[in-house]
Amino acid sequence: MLDLRDVKAAVRQLTMEKGFPEEKIWEIIELAIARAYKKEHLKKGEIIRAKIDQETGGVKFYKVMIVVDKDMLREESGTEEEPYFDDEENISNTDKKIRFNPDKHILIEEAKKEKKNAQVLDEIVMPLETDDNFTRIAAQSAKQTIIQEIRELEKTLALDEFKDKENELVSGTIQRIENNNIYINLGKASGLLLSKEAIPNESFRIGDRKKFLALGMRESAGTLMILLSRTHPTFVEKLLEMEVPEIQEKVVEIMAIAREPGFRTKIAVKTNNNEVDPVGACIGPKGVRINALNDEIPAEKIDVVEYSEEPARFVGNALSPVSIEETEIIPESREIKVYVEPNLLSAAIGKNGQNVRLASKLTGWNIKIYSSLTATEIKTEEERE
Repeated sequence: MLDLRDVKAAVRQLTMEKGFPEEKIWEIIELAIARAYKKEHLKKGEIIRAKIDQETGGVKFYKVMIVVDKDMLREESGTEEEPYFDDEENISNTDKKIRFNPDKHILIEEAKKEKKNAQVLDEIVMPLETDDNFTRIAAQSAKQTIIQEIRELEKTLALDEFKDKENELVSGTIQRIENNNIYINLGKASGLLLSKEAIPNESFRIGDRKKFLALGMRESAGTLMILLSRTHPTFVEKLLEMEVPEIQEKVVEIMAIAREPGFRTKIAVKTNNNEVDPVGACIGPKGVRINALNDEIPAEKIDVVEYSEEPARFVGNALSPVSIEETEIIPESREIKVYVEPNLLSAAIGKNGQNVRLASKLTGWNIKIYSSLTATEIKTEEERE
């Protein structure tokens, strides 16, 4: 007889922590016990099932026989063998011949003695002697089966839950940190945030709840892991989309994103509705929408600018809040010379050239900043290197 208190506690824990269906956990335990019983008492080919009484902890065992008829059997002779299946799971394919195994097959004539309305491929279930006193080896075998089946169930549920969530936001709780990699509890699956996908200098604490971008899946040590990112440009895009109904409704469209994670992001947006201000829609009343992004990634400055098909205008918007005096476009090299007042040179370039560098990435144009008075090119830190 099973110690129901311990078993039920384990079932509840798996149900709460992993989101596993309770009935599926009981099925796995019954499968493990049946395999242990079979290993201890019966032949390899036999099909055994166990049924746990969840009220008393009692376990009953059954032998399952598959009903076959003679037309399904391959002839035992010295001639070339016909194709056959030796696995009860494939026996339903009656186009193939099977080898009769008296340990798991029963002819239809004999089956009707046990069950009058028996049909081919039915199961005849026969009770077996109950034995609760498994040996140490059998008990260990049951334990290993449960662990293996739980892992398989975890993989199946994770696949069902996350197969369509690539490049989508997911939420999870920080579980542990090892070698600068972050392990996340996503409910029905485990997530992995590699150090290269974490925002620089961002700190994590066990129990913190964060949002992540799902990149895909990989199997590690028998466990299916969801690969996560907080540095990908799409992460910011999805955060903004979640906060801005106009983006969800396709009234406002995100056209481009340039990002240096943990420092600054520029987002270009547009709308085909003249009554909607795309930048204002993203910022929200009193900045409430953009502030929601800042709550998730507080160390990162986020600029939302209006997209334009006109290169000069788009570049001017991308360099915001700096106002430009004049632009000169060189299409063959996709270069734009931008002239600003001398006192705005530093702001236009940004710290370590970040503002102009991100503006160049956002617009796809190589932006050169000049003083409107001296026409002396100010090179960015990136160019000096």
